[in-house]
This record gives sequence, structure tokens and C-alpha cells, in this order.
Amino acid sequence: MTRPVVHLYTLCWDEADMLGFFFRHYDPFVDRYVVYDDGSTDGSRAILRAHPKVELRDFPRTDPESFVLSHRAMQNEAWKESRHRADWIVVTAIDEHLHVPGRAMADYLADEADRGVTLIPALGFDLNHAEMPDDSGLLVERVTRGRPRVAFNKLSVFKPEALRETGFGPGRHAAAPVGDLVLPPRDTLQLWHYKHLGFERNATREAIQAERLGRTDREQGFGQHYLWGRERLRAFWDEMEHESLDLAGADAEALAIRPLWWEEQGLRRADPAPLPPLVPATPGAAPTVSVLVKSYQHAPYVRQTIESVLAQSFQDFEIVVTDDGSTDGTAEILRGFTDPRIRLECCPENWGISAAMNATVARARGRYVAILNSDDWALPGRLRRQVGFLDTHPDVALVFGMPRPVDEAGLPTGGYNDFSAPLRFPDFSRRSWLRFFFFHHNTVCAPTAMIRREAYEAAGAYDLRLTNLQDFDMWIRMLMAGQTIHVLPDSLTAFRIRDGLANASAPSPEARLRDGFEHAMVLHRFRGMDEALFTEVFEPAEIAHPGEPLPLRLARLASGLDRPALRLFALQTLYEEAHAPEHFATLREWAGRIDALGLRGIEERDRHIHTLALERETLAADRDRIAADRDGIVGDRDRLAALLKQEEADRAQERAAGDAERVDLGAKLEVALQVQRRMERTLWFRSARAVRKVGRMFRA
Repeated sequence: MTRPVVHLYTLCWDEADMLGFFFRHYDPFVDRYVVYDDGSTDGSRAILRAHPKVELRDFPRTDPESFVLSHRAMQNEAWKESRHRADWIVVTAIDEHLHVPGRAMADYLADEADRGVTLIPALGFDLNHAEMPDDSGLLVERVTRGRPRVAFNKLSVFKPEALRETGFGPGRHAAAPVGDLVLPPRDTLQLWHYKHLGFERNATREAIQAERLGRTDREQGFGQHYLWGRERLRAFWDEMEHESLDLAGADAEALAIRPLWWEEQGLRRADPAPLPPLVPATPGAAPTVSVLVKSYQHAPYVRQTIESVLAQSFQDFEIVVTDDGSTDGTAEILRGFTDPRIRLECCPENWGISAAMNATVARARGRYVAILNSDDWALPGRLRRQVGFLDTHPDVALVFGMPRPVDEAGLPTGGYNDFSAPLRFPDFSRRSWLRFFFFHHNTVCAPTAMIRREAYEAAGAYDLRLTNLQDFDMWIRMLMAGQTIHVLPDSLTAFRIRDGLANASAPSPEARLRDGFEHAMVLHRFRGMDEALFTEVFEPAEIAHPGEPLPLRLARLASGLDRPALRLFALQTLYEEAHAPEHFATLREWAGRIDALGLRGIEERDRHIHTLALERETLAADRDRIAADRDGIVGDRDRLAALLKQEEADRAQERAAGDAERVDLGAKLEVALQVQRRMERTLWFRSARAVRKVGRMFRA
């Protein structure tokens, strides 16, 4: 079995007395350490620099006010650089020792990968010892007393390509991972936390750590245990020693504190059945498995495809490759592999998918054949699980699994189809499969298939006329030939969803058109059923006119179903099978009623377009009238504004004239008053005034 590549990410702060234990524990299975040092001053950095597997980095305080949030950001992001470089990632602390008692971690991880496991949380235990042990041996052997702690039930190990995000919470005490998530059948990985080795050592570290907390940490309550102080820490320590028990050989699953966050999230567990043994290939004999790879214009991907097979734990295989006339360098990459189990044939021109597949099947020598596309890759353990299943289920001819849809970068993403539909079938009987294929469509993913050679021999070659649904056609023919299909719930193949609808199975306009036509053609395979199989597959209530030939009964059934391919199949079948006057009458009636070509939809679309055009014309006329009315209103407004402006000007002129007249009258009055005052000062005016006064006296 190939030893898995493991990368470990951790944080260091003044851990010189722990690093010896740490490296002795992890060195047997870790290939690369990425250690972020947070300002150590006790010699830790020198120890780290001296270790040949360590990449030492300074810890970035991405949040200047929070040690805890900066730590979480590092744990959630740093490991992503190991995608496509490591088989497993370990995210842990230097005082956390992960192990499965009684098993070498490398063997454990290899087996879990073959099961399809993608993340391994650990059951957490807090270990304690009165003094810090001298620097020798393994702590998991020397310090075994402790107690379970829910805070240390942590996500610690996972596969980097299977997870898009880890979603760690503060302190990594819980997680909300995103991706293709499969747990081990049982929780056997344990995390033994060695923080509490010597009370004085622990109390001193806690006090210093308290000073390293930021403002946000204190406000949000992060790392509050650092602020406890000696008295509360002593009480915690005494309680811990009182509750501790010897964990060596203990039942960790029974002792673990629940709830387990991964069980609350309802994550799926891998099959608990024992893995089949790995039997070496027999020299000179035909291989157990022929992996069939047809390649065309996949230079960016085909190397990963081949390497994923070469890395399988099950090694008794050959890789039969047919390059279908690639011009982008795909063939040159394939020729660069030197493994003698790779059998390459290059077509001089592009023959098409069915012809290339027939050529590949014809050269296969294995008892089983596994299909793999040249832009996909086999996930760990695929061959081992499928061979084991077929070896123990001789009644099954084809075993499929689930694809893991991945994007161009190889990360989990959404897919085009629901390949999990068979997992909801009542059973995997031939009846269930043929009913689903007749009433619906294909629902199994070819690049996950492993097939017995005799199933191909019974069904014959792929139909060269088909491009999109040649696999669907093959599954129907195999079922009708008496073969059986089973589907495993495990992800077996990374199924690449390429950008720009570049997959042959992508819902591009061309593929949708071709799919509709080919679907109707593939349904004609059901006309080859015998009476016994027909009666097995379809309900009595679904079968009209039992005395008619089987194809006509199928046509009647399909004619009442609202699926374009079934409607077209019904009309074509009736046309080909009509030999009596009543059949001709039925054909005339169906042809005038069944919209096999979607003409009514086109007419309805045209009527809708015509209605929209009329509505647009009406709206345009209304718009023009509104615009004209608006222009008239604007003109009236402008004229009124001009009149108002003129009226204002006239009033201003009148005001100016009145003001001038008032000024003139005032001036005249002032002149008159001045004349009057001068007259009143003359002798004549005073004499006249005296005479008038004497006269009034005599009249009185």
C-alpha cells in the first residue's frame, strides 16, 4: 500500500520543552510541517529551523486586535496551499497528539482513504501530569491519565481536495466544513491534549498568554481561560486530577463527551464493512481490472487522470488508453508515461466517442473494466472497493458509484445531474432500472462504472450513431440482456465540471438538441423486449390493448406521457408498426394530436411574440401620444411663462412710471411750498393778512 503524503499546520509560541515530544510523535507519518511562530524567545525557533521537514513562518496577526481571530484565519486558510500536493492535512496544536491506539497512523490514513473518508474528527481528552516529563520517548506512552473534554472534539485531519472550506470556529473547538464530507465508520481517532504538564509551568504560560490577548479577544470573551488567575486555575487543576483516569486501553467512544458536532450536522459515514484484502498481481497473467480511458483534447487534465490510477492501492490493473486524434498535446503527455501497464493507441483522426470506446473495450484483457474519462480522476480506493464488491456479489454485473463534481481547480462544486436518484430506488432490480430509464432518463455516471467483461459480450458494441447517450443505450441493452446494476453511495470519481459548458454532457444548446433526438432513438431498444420482460417491467394498468403487438402497446403507453422523447418514440413506433386500417386511423389521430416536434410550442411562442409585438406597437403609439401631449403641455407652459414674464415686465414698467410720477409731483409740491414760504415772508403778504383780519372783525 502506498504511504499517504501528509502535511501538518500548527502554531508555535515558546514550545521548546514540547517540540521533542511533538516531532517524535508526528515524524513517522508527517512529510511536511508548516509552523507559524508567534514570537518565541525560548529557543523554539532554532529547534524548528533545524528540523528538515519544517517550513518556519512568522504568525500573521491578520486581526491586530485579536490573537484568536488571527489564529482561526490561519487555520482556515493556510492548508489550502497543500491541495494537489498532499493526501491528508493535519491541523493541530503542538500540545495535541493525534493517534489511533494500536495502529500506525500511516496505515490508518491509507485505509480510511480507501474507504472514501474525507474528514476525520478526533475524540478529545485532556491529559495531565504533576510535572513536565523529561524530554524522551512518546507522551502517549508516558502520560496516559486524563479525562474527556468536549472542547477537544476537533476536526483535525481531512483531505484537501474534498473540502472547499474547513469553517473552524475560535479555538478549532467546532467546525462547519463544506465539500464532499464522509466520516469514518467509527470515531477511533483520539486527540490527547498535553497542556497540563506541571501546575507551575501551566500557570506561568496562562498568565503570559493573557497579556497577549487583544482588545477584541477581551471584548468578545475569547481565550477567557487565560484570564482565570492562579486560584481558579488551581481549582480547575484539582478537579481535573480528581476526575482523571487511565486512558490507555479505555473505550474512547464510550467515554467521549457528547454532543459531537459532526453527528449533529448529520454527516455521512463510510461503509463499515471490512475492506477487501489487497492481492498482488500475478506476473504474466491478465490483470484483474482494465481501466478504460478514451482521451480527446484533454492535455491540461490527462496526466492527473493517469496518475490517479497509478496511485490506487489496488495495483492489479492495466490502463487501456485510446487517444481519439487529439491535436493539443494529449497524446504526447500519454507517451511520456513509462509504466508498462499503460497500453496506448492513438487514432490517426477523430473517430468519435463510440468508436473510440469500442476500440478501447476490444483491447481490454481484464476480468473487470473500469471506465474513466480523461478529464476526470479516480478517487483513492476506487478500484479496491469496486473489485471487492464484484468479487463478493457475483450476481451483479455493473457497479457504479457517486461522482464528486469538481470545478476547473479540482474543488467540489455543483453538478449537472442528480446521480443520487438510484439511492432512492426501492431496489436495484432490473424492473426498477428499466422503468426509470423508460419513464425518465439516464441516472448513472459512466466514469464511476466497473463492469464485468461478459456484460459487454452480451450487449455488443457501442452504437456509432450516438454521441451523447451511447452510455445510456449501453446500460439499457445490458439490462435487457439479463445483466444487473448496483450503485454504491461512495464518491469514486472526481467528475470535472469544466468552464464554458465544455463537457460533452454539459447542457449546451448543441448537446440539448442532440440529447432530445438520441433519447427518442434509444427508447426504441425497449421494442426488443420479450413478453415476459415487458410484463415484468410495466404495470397491468399501464398496458392498453393487451392483444396488440408489444411495440404498439409501448407506443400507446408513451403517447400519453408528457415528455418530448417519449412522444416522438410513440409516433415513430406506430408509423413503423401500422399495418391495419385501425392502425392507420390511430396514426392520423395521433399525428394531429401529439406534438412530437414541439410545433404547438413554437406556435404558442409565435402567438406570444405576435401579441408582444402588438402590445409594443400600442405602447409605442401611446408613448408618441404622450410625447405629443407632453410637447403641447411644454409649449403651453412656455407660452404662459412668456406671458407671465411680459406681465411682470409691464408691471415693473408701470411701477417705474408711477415712481417717476410720484417723484415729479413731490418735486412740484416742494417748489410750490418754497414759493408759498417766500410769499409769506413778503411785506405785501403780511399787510394783506392784517387787512383780512380787520375785515373779519367788522363782519363779526
